Amino acid sequence: MKKKLGTWFFWGAALMVIPLWLISFPESTIRNNLKPLLVYGSQVAALTGFALFALTFVLSTRFKWLEDYFGGLDKIYHVHHTMGKAALLLIIVHPVMLAFRFIPEDPGRLLWYLFPVHRQFEVNMGSWALWGLILLMVLTLLIRMPYDKWKISHKFMGIFFILGVAHIYFLDLNLLANPALAIYLSVLSIAGIAAWVYKSVIFDFVIKKARFRVEKVERLNDKVMEITLKPDHDDISYTPGQFYFFTFISPGLSRESHPYTVCDKLPGGEITIMVKSLGDYTNQLHQNLEAGATALLEGPYGRFDYRVGGQNQVWMGGGVGIAPFISWANDLKRTPQSDINAELYYCVNTEKEATHLQLFRDLEEQMEGFRMNLIRADVEGFMKPAEIEGIREKEIFICGPKEMRKDLLPKLRNQGVSDDAIHYEDFDFS
Repeated sequence: MKKKLGTWFFWGAALMVIPLWLISFPESTIRNNLKPLLVYGSQVAALTGFALFALTFVLSTRFKWLEDYFGGLDKIYHVHHTMGKAALLLIIVHPVMLAFRFIPEDPGRLLWYLFPVHRQFEVNMGSWALWGLILLMVLTLLIRMPYDKWKISHKFMGIFFILGVAHIYFLDLNLLANPALAIYLSVLSIAGIAAWVYKSVIFDFVIKKARFRVEKVERLNDKVMEITLKPDHDDISYTPGQFYFFTFISPGLSRESHPYTVCDKLPGGEITIMVKSLGDYTNQLHQNLEAGATALLEGPYGRFDYRVGGQNQVWMGGGVGIAPFISWANDLKRTPQSDINAELYYCVNTEKEATHLQLFRDLEEQMEGFRMNLIRADVEGFMKPAEIEGIREKEIFICGPKEMRKDLLPKLRNQGVSDDAIHYEDFDFS
């Protein structure tokens, strides 16, 4: 229940603007003609879109304590993503509804109304904010920019939000007639701007990052490599299955920050991670990263934890998604759990893609309640949850490519597995 409170709270906080607006709007004029309906509808759309927009900045801050109320950073990002799309839609609806006031008397003004060509500067600020948001959303949703370029462009969101704040407060909306709405909008404005400044300007200066040095780079195959890192000074602590955001400082690499699960922590404080070549940055990493490079670690994050599951568990891993299960296996090797029965289904296309098989085989011998199953697509085909005995009574943990997850989730539900018993992390927002 706790892990869903964040979603309910943020959506509730955004939609609270509607009853606050209803306190002061003159409903009697709606009965007379359609024009007031367009005006009031545009106000509700604008204020709700503004509220959603403000809260997306708060959700982007990566405050660790928020994870407990969402169930993980991926869940926070999904709410952020959905709220952002809803905010853009409502903000677009706002001027469109106002523009339709001119039909049929003056249809020529319909299109021009959407552009910053108004006589009032405060209205033009709203138009600039609208078109800025549209441009950034096109870059986000339709054009696959390199991550480092997209991240820079995304920082401009705050500038357009500030234009939106100015648009609201410089217009004569008679907010003083409704103190509750005025206070609400002021709080959202301050929260949104403060969150944007924190994440876009001062985040890297105030967040403590552990400094590590790359000790060894082992390329396990033509796509996957394992990186061993040693701390320069401070040790780190994490829950098995959690991840850090890593920034590698090395010639030939952009200083991007990407999340990688900590697979193991060695007695001397060294840690290992796995990286698979999936895009421009990871391809650069696979080709150019060498021992001696510096790494900055921010975290840990994540709530993907086998210890929150029941006694009988099924682990389903595919591709580089095997990383958290490697982390769990290493943890169980050090502290075997007699009260956990876990079946790992390691899904690969061919056996040569599988890594760390010996680790899982060693754990099988050491821990009676653990069993590994290697599912090779070219031999056994794709995984069939229906063949797992008693799966309805087990906790399911999934980590793998989006296609694997999309295939497994409906099959699990068809077998009667409840959504509360299915755990996974999803950082794919396409």
